[in-house]
Amino acid sequence: MKELETVSLAKCPSYREEALRPALLELLEPWGGAGGLISSGQKVLLKPNLLTAAPPEEAVTSHPALISALVQLFQEAGARVFIGDSPGGGSYTRVLQVTGMLEVARKTGAEILSFSEAGGRLVDGRRIPLAKALEEVDLVVNVAKLKTHPLSGLTAAVKNTFGCVVDKHKMRLHLEHPSPGRFGRLLLDICLAVNPGFNIIDAVIGMEGQGPRNGRPRPIGLLLAGKSAVAVDTVAAAIAGFKPVEVTTLEAAKRRKLPGSSLADIRLAGLSLEEARIDQFDRGVIARGRIDRLVTHYPVHWVMNLFRRMRPYPRVDRRACRGCRICAQHCPPQVISIEDGAALIDRGRCIRCYCCQEMCPYGAVRL
Repeated sequence: MKELETVSLAKCPSYREEALRPALLELLEPWGGAGGLISSGQKVLLKPNLLTAAPPEEAVTSHPALISALVQLFQEAGARVFIGDSPGGGSYTRVLQVTGMLEVARKTGAEILSFSEAGGRLVDGRRIPLAKALEEVDLVVNVAKLKTHPLSGLTAAVKNTFGCVVDKHKMRLHLEHPSPGRFGRLLLDICLAVNPGFNIIDAVIGMEGQGPRNGRPRPIGLLLAGKSAVAVDTVAAAIAGFKPVEVTTLEAAKRRKLPGSSLADIRLAGLSLEEARIDQFDRGVIARGRIDRLVTHYPVHWVMNLFRRMRPYPRVDRRACRGCRICAQHCPPQVISIEDGAALIDRGRCIRCYCCQEMCPYGAVRL
């Protein structure tokens, strides 16, 4: 009989300590609490989503109150706890400060890890340029945020491991894997290389619409957890109303027949799917749809070009654009210029990776 992956769901109405701690204790109960995941004296890395320097109330990053509560639980179990990530852009110190992580470290004694030096791990014979700091810890706890993403559909546990890639390599990987399907397969490879020992999704307040930065914060009141990032994302996608084909990482996992890529592979603990279902969650603009699947089945050159043209282009709202050049700095093919004080995208050379939309601090890039 096939062994099922366990995914735990718990209600958590707010980030207040009196709500978080009991919710986390319930969430971790199937594994014997934090002490069931590590041994005393081991090193634990909490890897949050620290996309950019955004304050907690914007729901762009993992909430500092959740990270603080997790630090305390693992410290109580005897662990030495670290916090680390490679943000999408900006000074790491500023990102840590604005997101509240420096204050968490100050209050709890958790140590900050830098992901600036690249090591590497092999997946299917390919070297993935991961942060060397991962080699210094015994357990990676992947603390993701439930948000929409135009390229991958859903950014949750699997996608969150992209932050373990040292920053200077991220643009290259986008260039080498420009389509949603190829990038989804890359993200799955990265997750398998990181091999997080435990995964938590912060869905107390998630993000809907045009995430992962400029969508709308959406109160959901949930926490999800499990040892399998794929299984946790499968449940998150189901409760948010995503079709499997809309989430590139899960489509890749299904093709590889990985455990947890189907709800039939999963045993739920705590809430049922119906109890956790998110009503009318706005999934935003999803680039993937069925296009990549059709391209895979009909790899004729003109058909491939036709379907690729169906994917949405990023568009700059010149009234909202401040000409800050952040989009240009983070554009992998370097096809954005500033003209008359606003960004201009060369559509002929745009690979539609949507990094500009993801990193714009003013919401001026739309799909």
